[in-house]
Amino acid sequence: MTDFKELVELNKRKGESNLRFYAICLAVFLWLTAFIGANRYFFYYIEVDGPSMEDTLHTGDVLCVNKREKAGYGDVVIIEGEKSGGECLIKRVIAREGDTLVIEGGYVYRNGEKLKEDYVKEQGKTYVNSSPARWETTIPAGEVFYMGDNRAVSADSRSSFGTCKEEQIVGVVPRWAMSGAVKWFTGLRADISAWIANLFR
Repeated sequence: MTDFKELVELNKRKGESNLRFYAICLAVFLWLTAFIGANRYFFYYIEVDGPSMEDTLHTGDVLCVNKREKAGYGDVVIIEGEKSGGECLIKRVIAREGDTLVIEGGYVYRNGEKLKEDYVKEQGKTYVNSSPARWETTIPAGEVFYMGDNRAVSADSRSSFGTCKEEQIVGVVPRWAMSGAVKWFTGLRADISAWIANLFR
């Protein structure tokens, strides 16, 4: 039969084990809260809807967007939806203020240099109004010219949307965030983040 001293020791060990378990749970919860808070400050998450960025991005892809990074040439960016019925646009920066852009014969030239656009879905088929005729523009101060990678279906700066102001770019999608594994993990992480956020409502 277990004596009183052994019972005390057993309960003590059980209490220490429970305390350790609760401490670990609290540490994990605090870490997740801090991680999500930091992510919300620097990043946010957006889901792709539509074919305009194929084959780089597809409908259903969840992207991590850096709110603090300044957009450069070739970056995939999120643009406020002022000209698109309030919906955000996901496009690629092609030219910036002061640049002279020429689209001719299905290719794009910036300041006289032909762009190497490996990301474009159909090479040699970038047109304005479906015409291979030469088209030229100079980007106004403080504005950005953008296009989708699937040029045949993308509504972008070539259409009535025109250029956007630099301040309308609300985030840049880092190159590492567009790999298949990262997009899957980002989607999972966004789901977990939404679940935890709902706990505080």
